Amino acid sequence: MGAVLAALLSWLFTPRVRELALRFGAAHAPRARDVHREPIPRWGGLAIYAAFVLSLVVGALLLVYVFNRPIRGTTLTQGIGLVLAGTILSVMGAFDDRYDLSAAKQMAVQVLCALLVIPFGVVIRLVSNPFGEGMIDLGWWSYPVTVIWLVAIANAVNWIDGIDGLAAGVTAISALTLSLLAAWSKQPALAILAAALFGSLLGFLRFNFNPAKIFMGGGAPFVGFTLASISAVGAFKAPVAVAVAVPILTLALPIFDTAAVIVKRWRAGRPIYQADKSHLHHRLLELGFSQKQTVLILYGISISLCAVAFGVFVLMSLGG
Repeated sequence: MGAVLAALLSWLFTPRVRELALRFGAAHAPRARDVHREPIPRWGGLAIYAAFVLSLVVGALLLVYVFNRPIRGTTLTQGIGLVLAGTILSVMGAFDDRYDLSAAKQMAVQVLCALLVIPFGVVIRLVSNPFGEGMIDLGWWSYPVTVIWLVAIANAVNWIDGIDGLAAGVTAISALTLSLLAAWSKQPALAILAAALFGSLLGFLRFNFNPAKIFMGGGAPFVGFTLASISAVGAFKAPVAVAVAVPILTLALPIFDTAAVIVKRWRAGRPIYQADKSHLHHRLLELGFSQKQTVLILYGISISLCAVAFGVFVLMSLGG
């Protein structure tokens, strides 16, 4: 139900946000690395954020007052932390879409948000032992590992947001997978969070798929950060997880793309934040695929990887 509500809200909000973006000048002219040829509004992330948060609030009210199931403890605390960080990231993204914030400023805010959610319980304390049974307690390493994971995925999603519908579709696939993983491992609160994000992205995708009427823009880090947070307190801790393979597989496409781009830029002696056309979607476009074909190919890859992640998770669960 949360996913349906979020999708409906996102579908309703996105055209309104598009109008605001055009009115306030949050539509940038095409850059050298862009594939579109005319200004496109870039405040789509605000519609995703608003639909995500409002669907969570409505869902929580229904649980408490209709189904008489109180929300408390760690679940409530983690949810509050994610909403606070998401609010900061969404505001930053909106400013970036309008005023082009520097990469250093964006990174600083992302690190701040990662540090913010740790006291709320969004922290990777345990990972599966890749060399044997049981779990490994990261100890004080939990904090830098959590910050690196959250910031890395936030930027990975931001970097693949290069053609119509790519980032929204890939992250929607990841969010749906994380929701199924959480439901299977009896973590209903995480399942609701991931489902709400999935619905928000799905409703937005109606206007973002080629030819796009609006871009996610500065909302991409919020989406990536939220996905990373859900996986940090979900599949990473699941006793049946195979090392860290499951959460990484669900986000494998943006992770691989970002890693490959960083290595390429480093070997060429260029700053890693110097944008270019070295992303996987650019390579596919150069091979002659259309934008729609490129996006569908990458959707297929993402679905395959997520299916493997879910299959491994379920098999280990049944076997364990």
